[in-house]
Amino acid sequence: MSFTGPTPRHPSILASTPIARPWLRRSLTWVLGALGALATATPAPAAEALLVSYGILERSIPIADLERFAETGELTPQLKIYSRQLQLTDEQLAQAREALSTPASISPVGVAQFLYTEQGVLLLEQISRVVQTPVRQANVQALRGALILAAADSESGFTLLNVLKTYPTVAIRIDLAEGLAIAQEINEAILQSEAAFEQVQTLARQAAEANPVDVAALLQLVQSERQYGLDLIQVVVPGLPRLVQLYLPQVRPGQQGRPAQGFPLVIISHGLGGTRDSYTYLAEYLASGGIAVATLEHPGSNDQQLYALLTGQSDAVVQTEEFLRRPRDVSLTLNTLDRLNRSPSPIQNQLDLDRVGVVGQSFGGYTALALAGASFDMAGLSDVCPPGTLSFNPSLLLQCQALNLGNPSSLIDRRVKSVFVMNPVGSVLFGPVGYGQIDVPVMMVAGTADTIAPAFPEQIVPFTWLTTPDRYLLLISQGTHFSAIGDIATGDQPLPIPPELIGLRPELVWDYMQVLGLAYFKLTLEGDQRFQPALQPAFAAALGVEPYLLSLLSSPNADISPAAPDAALESAPTPIEAGLNDSPAP
Repeated sequence: MSFTGPTPRHPSILASTPIARPWLRRSLTWVLGALGALATATPAPAAEALLVSYGILERSIPIADLERFAETGELTPQLKIYSRQLQLTDEQLAQAREALSTPASISPVGVAQFLYTEQGVLLLEQISRVVQTPVRQANVQALRGALILAAADSESGFTLLNVLKTYPTVAIRIDLAEGLAIAQEINEAILQSEAAFEQVQTLARQAAEANPVDVAALLQLVQSERQYGLDLIQVVVPGLPRLVQLYLPQVRPGQQGRPAQGFPLVIISHGLGGTRDSYTYLAEYLASGGIAVATLEHPGSNDQQLYALLTGQSDAVVQTEEFLRRPRDVSLTLNTLDRLNRSPSPIQNQLDLDRVGVVGQSFGGYTALALAGASFDMAGLSDVCPPGTLSFNPSLLLQCQALNLGNPSSLIDRRVKSVFVMNPVGSVLFGPVGYGQIDVPVMMVAGTADTIAPAFPEQIVPFTWLTTPDRYLLLISQGTHFSAIGDIATGDQPLPIPPELIGLRPELVWDYMQVLGLAYFKLTLEGDQRFQPALQPAFAAALGVEPYLLSLLSSPNADISPAAPDAALESAPTPIEAGLNDSPAP
């Protein structure tokens, strides 16, 4: 389904030299080498025992025993006793051994830089509730040092065993009661998520069975719209250091002409660490269907910002002002395109700035929602932040940073008439009132295997807060936080994403985003009612294939009770109670 035709390039509106990035890679390599040499040359005390405490009870496990187990699989007499007491199976022992010894490909510079950021310190404080010094004291500095030194180990790599071995006290205390409390919270979150997934899937399946559609005819309709070639134009936007790329539909001889009022326009906002090229696959497809697309790059949260963090040139994952700059970057882009559209230029009279949509993924999803009218809930944010426990929702670490904004004004841009958001974040940042301010159509895409912005708290619950009459929720079974990102599998990333986190065959998800994205904007921007059946549960169900099955809820069939998720939060079963039931009720 991907657009594979030629990509003619229009001369730049203003010539510009591409930003060079190889020096960042060389700098990173040099710093990595220096830190590795320092770590191996500097003697430091190392932990020799793991103290596991539960109230007044305490057991000591020599780390040498764990090391022997990790290397050979052999249990010492003491570990055999613990294994029998815990009734561990061979499979569970194998998993424990793998957890101890499997290295993660993480840069020691990256670890060090992140652990000194606001989010990193918060994470360390949460972990220190469980991992403590022998005298039951939380020690952020000791934990940070162990993580950095383990990452700098060129022989064994960044493993859990190495973190234990490099902890700079004679022993490490694990507070089992605290750990079990956190485990229970995570278990409850998982149960809530699974119940919500089942509810969405059941409702979508019932709606699909009750309202069948002609799938073949709809696919033919979508493909028939793709009559246009592509003119790629580089646009200079004052205030943005990188050129904006405009994918302008090009009329082919004998095919449908340009609309009298110009082509609708969609802006694509990438997520944290992305670039203007992260969604080329989607931009080209939409342009082939008669929708102009502009892809911009947010300089404060693109891949260069992550490089700067890794190489010590920045002390933050993102600067707090980025919450304000991102939506303004989009508004600046619209201002420039509007000016060029009204004056002699290569795009004069070719765009309809009264029909504008925004696509956003993750942090870009936040950007799109803010432009669509979602307002900040600073009171609700202060109640939640900082998170008191190791959260099942890592995106809170980013959202809580917005507390530093004070009392920000609305970022709405009234030119935005429709948004399509993938794995968006904003549950505590906007809250129910903020989401309720959105009055334009919204398509919200969620993945059941998203561990960064989990589907239940970040998409399913916020979906119930939407009051706009045109709202859609697309749940992708086994979809991850990275499935929809077009350049994530190339390996050219500041922080390489393991294949396990990307998921199998992400190109299938790209196909979904292309077909459903084109149908969505044809309906919501052009008002073409022929595409309404393509945004119904039956079409999505037929479109999805293993491993990424689709469940779509659309208004007025989006009948998720707003009280249902909150009730799950209040009455989620404990792990013991959950074990008494075959499955939690949705």
